[in-house]
Amino acid sequence: MRRAGAALAGMLILGAGCTYYNSIYNAEHLFAEAERHRRAGRDSLAAALYADVIRKAAHGFRREPDGGWAYEAAFLLGRAHLRTGDLPAARAALEHSAGLAEDPEERLAAHVYLGVVEAELGRPDRATGLFNEALAGVTMPAARAEGHLHRARILLARGNPDAGWWDLDRAAEGHPDLRVEATLERMRSGIRLDDRRRTEESVRRLLSYPEAGERAGALIEALGEARDRWGAGAAADLLEDAEAAAWSRTPRDRLALERSGLLRQAGRTAEAELLLREVSDGPGATAAAARVRLARWMLEGADDVGDVYALRGLLLPAGGDPGVAALLGDIGLFEELVFDGVDAPLAWFAAAELARDALGAKRLARDLMIAYAGNAPAEPWAPKALLAAIELSDTELERARLRERLEAHAGSPYVLAAHGRPAVGYEALEEELVGRLREIHPR
Repeated sequence: MRRAGAALAGMLILGAGCTYYNSIYNAEHLFAEAERHRRAGRDSLAAALYADVIRKAAHGFRREPDGGWAYEAAFLLGRAHLRTGDLPAARAALEHSAGLAEDPEERLAAHVYLGVVEAELGRPDRATGLFNEALAGVTMPAARAEGHLHRARILLARGNPDAGWWDLDRAAEGHPDLRVEATLERMRSGIRLDDRRRTEESVRRLLSYPEAGERAGALIEALGEARDRWGAGAAADLLEDAEAAAWSRTPRDRLALERSGLLRQAGRTAEAELLLREVSDGPGATAAAARVRLARWMLEGADDVGDVYALRGLLLPAGGDPGVAALLGDIGLFEELVFDGVDAPLAWFAAAELARDALGAKRLARDLMIAYAGNAPAEPWAPKALLAAIELSDTELERARLRERLEAHAGSPYVLAAHGRPAVGYEALEEELVGRLREIHPR
């Protein structure tokens, strides 16, 4: 009986140990998955997984706080709390894990993340001391790379770029999972410190990392900083080799879409439009966005209503996209209003407002305002249309000619209001105009 009882007790102890091990094992895998989501910028998914890691690791640790897996549980807890921003809990768990460490490697790994906590708490001196100690001996690739990455940030903030960049390079080389984060940091610091060579080199590295495509948004954000410092043309040139990036097509197209905008800002319109047409031939939402952008660029230069109708051919292949559908709807309404204006000129006023406000076609809007005023000069809103046309005119000569036409409406409430004079009846005319326009098109 005693032997049977002892055997049963042994099995129960073994079973409890296996449960503890499985709990930590599962938590480790969840943490690794959370880290992948965090590095890819999927913060909400990462946060949910970190919370699960904390729950599982804490459960195992409470069951056996002095057991064989106690260090692993506390180390996991500390890193997960760090990622969720609970710095006091992270520090407590990491300090405890350092005390449980059975060898220097485990203790130094805990000190790396304690250094990150200190840095996050705004204590760079304490953080640097921990990093220096840990990096002198830790060999765990992930911990070592984290130490170099966070020490680099402190060094760069203190105005020591050469040492900071050295650390960033060691972080990227030491652990593949951190190379994108470290190289993005390298790019941003190159921009801030006006080092174009290092910035260009960092962009080339990012384009060569297949996994960096998941951080296309972060690269685009950094390009905005480059544009502000060096101009749109220089920022566009940073992406000169983006077409050959080791990324999947969707993030490559995102970069091309961004580059097209920078090129246009730099006045390199032909390059911008060619690149945009290449993107528009691709699949998915990015291609649809390219079609919308190209259409809007064409609308800016449109000086004939036929130019607007012709855009349907560009947009219809992506008609299922919400942005494309919305623009097609505005174009359809514009066409209806232009035809309606033949019999009811106020529809041209409505079409002009649509062209100006929704389509961005300033030239067309101006011409339609003038057409309305010319075809319905006796209507009280003709002066309003001429005033709008003046605002939409590109040259002083055009504006002067329109002001001459306004002289025939000197007593109009709209003209009086424009000159800052009392304008009796202005509000009533505006209310009536709103009603009339609603009759022409309800939306």
